Amino acid sequence: MDSHDDLLAQLQASAAIGGHTSQDELLAQLNAEPEPDPLADVDYSGDLAKDSDAELDALAKGFRERTKREDERFKLATDSEYWFAVCFKTREDKDAFLAAARLLPVGDKYLDGYAVAHTLGITLPTDNDTIDGKE
Repeated sequence: MDSHDDLLAQLQASAAIGGHTSQDELLAQLNAEPEPDPLADVDYSGDLAKDSDAELDALAKGFRERTKREDERFKLATDSEYWFAVCFKTREDKDAFLAAARLLPVGDKYLDGYAVAHTLGITLPTDNDTIDGKE
């Protein structure tokens, strides 16, 4: 198994957990820039002790930078202020609402907000011209 197989397996697992992921989204993740090599800028002098110190410093800096990026990703992934819930007293009322709003094709429990906006003819402030990877 090469690194692409491993990455594909991770993406498929995250897609299964997180719901539907379009082919375009998977392709974008597969083609994303790799993490930067923390040793790329180390200037080797030939002195083993100095070079080891330089590598350790570069690795520590790389871990700090990666931690910062991961903290930002975690904040985005766990931010709960991007969704809301609508509740009805009965399933029949919920289904009637979704049918009247022409939203049943989008789903009946967890609906993609962009698909809902598209169905309702609502323009959103962010640039998201695709629904499930389709123009």
